[in-house]
Amino acid sequence: MKQICLVTLIAVLSLSAGCRKQEEITSYTVSKGASSQNSALPDMTAAPAKPTRMLAAIVPGSPQNWFFKMTGEPDQVKAEFDNFIQFMKSVTLNGDKPEWKLPENWTQEPGSSMRFATLKVKETDPAVELSVIPLPAGSDQTADLLSNINRWRGQVGLDSISAEDIKAAADKSPALDTELFTLKSGDETISVVSLNGMMAGNPMSRAPFASGMMGGPGGPAAGPANPPAAASIKYETPEGWQPGRSGGMRKAAFNITSGDETGEVTVIDLNGESNPLLLNVNRWRDQAGLKDITEAELPQQSEQLKVGDLEATYVKLIGPEDAKPRIAILGAIIYRDHLAWFVKFTGPVKLAEQEQDRFKQFVKSIRFE
Repeated sequence: MKQICLVTLIAVLSLSAGCRKQEEITSYTVSKGASSQNSALPDMTAAPAKPTRMLAAIVPGSPQNWFFKMTGEPDQVKAEFDNFIQFMKSVTLNGDKPEWKLPENWTQEPGSSMRFATLKVKETDPAVELSVIPLPAGSDQTADLLSNINRWRGQVGLDSISAEDIKAAADKSPALDTELFTLKSGDETISVVSLNGMMAGNPMSRAPFASGMMGGPGGPAAGPANPPAAASIKYETPEGWQPGRSGGMRKAAFNITSGDETGEVTVIDLNGESNPLLLNVNRWRDQAGLKDITEAELPQQSEQLKVGDLEATYVKLIGPEDAKPRIAILGAIIYRDHLAWFVKFTGPVKLAEQEQDRFKQFVKSIRFE
């Protein structure tokens, strides 16, 4: 290939053009543990990690659990700890919807996309808000709690905990520096986390399930559920993609750098039945600052990619020009057996345009074992 490039270079020397070296592809295998964390896609951004405090709670319900999450600069969130605790103690479920009493310095706004409501702390800069999102409940409450709490811990760079830690939380009183404790609201036991760590990107942009999504972010897919059987994937990694932070629900992750721009690619698997295609596409659109689309619009707003004997639904989402920050998401969703596999690039628009072809080839290279 180098010889071909040399000949080509000489032939067109007068035009000052050359032949670029062909992308090198490396093959990896990533095993999926039997205790895969199933919650939701994190909403991960590519910005440098910053100190972050997270207050989050899970109110169990039927047929869905309710997720309450506040993230932001440590001092700002710390100042709202007492208000957060009193607020969570006021939460009750009336039928299938929550009711609560707002602290005096909080305001309530209507929800959007998957959000039931957004609560904001007055006169905070940057704005501090709490999101309220319902997600389908799994059949194992302890497994639900563990997977979501570990997802949140992973978002701020903390190690996972065990089911024994979940049980021990019942004996702990609310305190800012107690990472996991419970509250009582009527007959319900509410699990609460108070986490201090590092989070990439703007903490307030992450959905509670995200995340990373996404994760999740942040971000971000419905329904904690019992993990399916173990599986593994193989894929070919484009040249220039460096290994990123993987583990837990992240089956693979890559960092991409070009000049002063950085982006991230993640591969995450979740319960397929709890993660319908349109719901997740619209969640990604919301993260990019775009409006939801309908089922009828989906074929025009997406593309099908061949992945072995399967197909992936691919979307390219570019945030509005006036968005700050303006991000782009390249995403592909593959359904296989009982799992939904989410492959997602998040980063600046220019970098997304540059990496789009490599991202597609990466998706097409995926094979399941």
